[in-house]
Amino acid sequence: NEKWNEMFQRLTSYKKQHNSTSVPRKYAADAELAIWVNNQRARNEAMSEYRVNLLNSIGFVWSILENQWDKMFNRLVAYKKQHHGSTLVHKRYGADTQLGQWAIDQRKYYMKEKLSAERIERLESIDFVWDLLEEGWMAMYDRLVMYKKKHKSTQVPFLYNGDNQLLHLGHWVCNQRVYYRDGKLLRKREESLNSINFMFESGK
Repeated sequence: NEKWNEMFQRLTSYKKQHNSTSVPRKYAADAELAIWVNNQRARNEAMSEYRVNLLNSIGFVWSILENQWDKMFNRLVAYKKQHHGSTLVHKRYGADTQLGQWAIDQRKYYMKEKLSAERIERLESIDFVWDLLEEGWMAMYDRLVMYKKKHKSTQVPFLYNGDNQLLHLGHWVCNQRVYYRDGKLLRKREESLNSINFMFESGK
């Protein structure tokens, strides 16, 4: 009807001005528009296809929560581009204090099986790290691979500090031998170490 079309035009004007269709609930400049937008979301399922298509044509946001998740995901994508492909955001990352906590929350939801398949797929498309402990182990393993390429050996001295990037590598290598000896080394980690001919007994 005419009233709906009028409100749609007001929303179109709002978007041109603000580059968004998310009108704040307490939008003083046009309180009627804010109420109308909220009503369109509530009536989504009963709305005609014509009106749905019209709203979609201007990028109407049907779910505020979904829109917020998308914004955080895009911020994580930007972080990855700026940090050499890493999605490991520190909880107190100064440039975006919300992003670190958001990443932590995604891991919690994933562990509790409360994250949708679509969101899991999107996060995995940018190599999101679900298990921080496994990521830490792989980082040290990669350093061992670098050490072997340079020294032709996996026998890293316990106090080795010849390269800042390889600091603590000797201690880590010693720990892997202890875990192996005590039967506490995960099979997949043992296989990774075997693939580079890791010496599980020091000096042999």
